[in-house]
Amino acid sequence: MFGGQEAVSNARFRNYSLYGICLRSEIPLTHPEPDGNPAPDVTFSLRTARWFSDVRSGLSDTDLFNGWYDHAVLPDGSVFVRWPGYCEFVISADGRTVACGFLEEATAEWFQTYLLGVVLSYALLKQGLEPLHATAVIVDGKGVAFFGNSGYGKSTLAASFLRAGHTVLTDDLLIIREVDGSLCGFPGPSRIKLFPHIARRFQPDKITYEPIDPESEKLILPLEQHEMHRRPVPMHRFFILDEPEDETCGLSIHTLSPREAFVAVVGATFNTRVRGADRLQRQFAAAREWSARVPVRRLVYPRRLPMIDQVRAAVIADVRSMELPRA
Repeated sequence: MFGGQEAVSNARFRNYSLYGICLRSEIPLTHPEPDGNPAPDVTFSLRTARWFSDVRSGLSDTDLFNGWYDHAVLPDGSVFVRWPGYCEFVISADGRTVACGFLEEATAEWFQTYLLGVVLSYALLKQGLEPLHATAVIVDGKGVAFFGNSGYGKSTLAASFLRAGHTVLTDDLLIIREVDGSLCGFPGPSRIKLFPHIARRFQPDKITYEPIDPESEKLILPLEQHEMHRRPVPMHRFFILDEPEDETCGLSIHTLSPREAFVAVVGATFNTRVRGADRLQRQFAAAREWSARVPVRRLVYPRRLPMIDQVRAAVIADVRSMELPRA
C-alpha cells in the first residue's frame, strides 16, 4: 500500500510508454519503463493535501458534476476530478500535467485504475486524442476490439482469449492512431478487470488480484509480460456487444450498415463528460473515419458462461474470413 503522500513525495520521476504516449510519473507505476529518456507527453506529479484544499476552496457544490466521481472545470481551463475518500486530481488546461493527491491510503492498483483511465482520458482529450471505451485482443497479429456498455462482457471475452493463448492489447481504454497508413491500436496497462466468478474461471492461477475499490465487485488482475501485446497493431475488427432480444436467440454476428457503424463507434466514446463543440466535432470525425476503414460487426449471444468458448471461436472465424480491413 501507499503509506500516504509523505512516503512517495521524494520518489524520482520515471518514464513510461502507454497508449502510444510518453508518461513521466513521480508515482511508480506497475508498467515496464522504456529505454531512453523520451520527452513526456503527460507528467504525473504529487501535490499536498493543502494544495488540493486550496483548489477545492474555490469550488461550490453547484460547480461539481457529481455521479460516479466529482468533476469541475476550473477558471483557468484545468479540470478537477475526485473520488471522495480515495483520490483527487487536477488536469492542466493543455493536458500536459496531472496533479495527484491521496485522500486515504490506497493500493497502487486502485490509484492507477483511476489515474490511467478516467483521469488520463481528460489529458488525452485536451491533446486532441479521442479515447474509446473498449477492450482489445490480438488474433493472428491483428487487433480486435470489443465495444459495449459496462457489464456487457468485454473483459470476460478478453479473459477467454487470454486463457486460449492470445494476448491482450488493452482493457477499458483504447487509443487509435494512424501508423504508416494503418489505423493502429496502442497497448494499455498490464491488467484486466474481472468479476470474481469470471476471474476464477479464466484466470484461476492469479492470486494477487484485488478489488478496483471497496465499493466495486470487480477485481484487478495483473498480467504477465507474455500476456500483453506491447506494440501498436493494425485494427482489423470492431465488435459491438449486444444482448439478445429474448432467451431463444442464439449467437449471431452481422455487419452493420455505414450509418449503424458510425453511430456504434460514436457510442463507444470513453469520456462522456467532455461535451464541448470542438470535442464533439473531433469525435464525429474520428468515428466517421474509423467506421469507414475498419469493419464493424454486431455480436449477439446469450450471457451464459458456457457460451464463451463458442463465442470466441465465432469471433476468430469471422476475423479470419477477411484478411484486410476495408480501404
